Amino acid sequence: MPTLVATHSTAEPRADTAPAPLPRQPDRLRDFLNSEAARLAGTIALYSFPALLFIRAFYIVDPDIWWHLRAGQWVLQNHAVPATDPFSSHGAGQPWVLYSWLFDAFMASALDRLGLVTIACYEIAVRIALSVALFCVLRTLAPGFWRAAALTAAAIFAMTRVLGPRPGMMTILLVTVVLGVLLSITRTGRTRLLWLLPPLFVLWANWHIQFVYGLFVLGVFAAEPWINSLCRYRPRAESQLPPAAAWLTLAACSLATLLNPYGIKVYSTVFLYAGQTRVYNQISEFLAMSFREPQHYLALLLAIGAAMAIGWRRDPRPLWLILLSVTSVLAFRSVREIWFLAIVSVCIIADGWKSPGNTVLNAARFSPRSRALVGVWVLALAIASCRHYGLSNDALEIQVAGTFPEASVRYVEMHHLEGPLLNDLSWGGYLIWRLPNLPVALDGRTNVHDEDRILRFSSIWKGKPGWESDPDLARANLVLTPRDAAIASLLRASPQFQIAYEDSQAVVFRRR
Repeated sequence: MPTLVATHSTAEPRADTAPAPLPRQPDRLRDFLNSEAARLAGTIALYSFPALLFIRAFYIVDPDIWWHLRAGQWVLQNHAVPATDPFSSHGAGQPWVLYSWLFDAFMASALDRLGLVTIACYEIAVRIALSVALFCVLRTLAPGFWRAAALTAAAIFAMTRVLGPRPGMMTILLVTVVLGVLLSITRTGRTRLLWLLPPLFVLWANWHIQFVYGLFVLGVFAAEPWINSLCRYRPRAESQLPPAAAWLTLAACSLATLLNPYGIKVYSTVFLYAGQTRVYNQISEFLAMSFREPQHYLALLLAIGAAMAIGWRRDPRPLWLILLSVTSVLAFRSVREIWFLAIVSVCIIADGWKSPGNTVLNAARFSPRSRALVGVWVLALAIASCRHYGLSNDALEIQVAGTFPEASVRYVEMHHLEGPLLNDLSWGGYLIWRLPNLPVALDGRTNVHDEDRILRFSSIWKGKPGWESDPDLARANLVLTPRDAAIASLLRASPQFQIAYEDSQAVVFRRR
């Protein structure tokens, strides 16, 4: 009987036989980032952090908020808007356009109920709303949740230094909304969204004069077909607004801006501000970026990133190049416009960021229940932070007294000192608020005080030759100046004035 011997086959496997694929290893980080819990936490942090950062170091230093509050009180008391300036000796009887009357009245009304925390609440609310609006815009452009969140955080941080308790914060928010509406239409074709814009411009034109920025953005989008033709750019049919609807909306929004108490006169103030270039070196918010703060470098990086995003694409959209060029000129000329550059830059970067496919970044949107949960958490964190850091009317009154000449004002009130008053530019708004019966000589309203007057006052306060012959000084019975100003040293030696009150912050001089 033959013996069976077990043998091993030495035959080579067939060349056309592919090896079995290895099992896919789970990516825990990717799965975690793609989870709804992580995205909810990220959203809450994104919406809350700008407000929490603000609450942690909140202080009122803006000199113009005070004249806004006083103007709002005037509007509420008189049930009308002023036609002439009621707050300064120079502007008395001269035409004046209170272009922010709605903001002023709103803040003054809230102040009567809440006190100084009204100023903080306004900033907190707008900072949160701005984060929400910008993130929603970028989510429609960027290929994923975390990329949109990172771009939103970068833009918000870049503009933190220019955010303040002013009507201009609403302009930043509304420019973001307008961009979001227009970009949504170019992607979805839902032109009915255009009819949201005219009512928005009615509110805008009564809140802040920079509604012209919104008209500019809308005008660029409306002119995009003509721009594309001029640049020989062939866009996709759905990537631009329908020309007829766009121009009709622009006309409707332009007419909507006339629905204000001053009508077309509000545009005269726009042209007045546009022509005031000589005061840029006298007012801090008009100065160019100094690159002494990280926000300035971040704005530069965002601008460079946006330029690279435009150049990286094979079909660069001329519209983005125009918006980036204009906002770059504005921001590098005046630091207060840094927000415009930041918003446009992150939109350009997001629009040029191609999706890599089905990755963790392509996350589903939240359900209404999850959105409500985010809102509750953001509100709870804001309230808890206000309590933790002691944000109250008493604390704010102490802080204001240390920033503005409150003690000097009280002395003037107690001793019933009479004008005419000569005061420092940076304190003019506060004096309008605290001494309503004593017209100021100068304040931050450059549509009342022309460039020549502001430059002349700057020379007086610096003690330049000819200061003693200034007509405003010759008329003044009362001078309120910072203690370290050059004019304070000069008036100490003047035989025409004597010191009525002095502290570590200010000096009050009275004519002998």
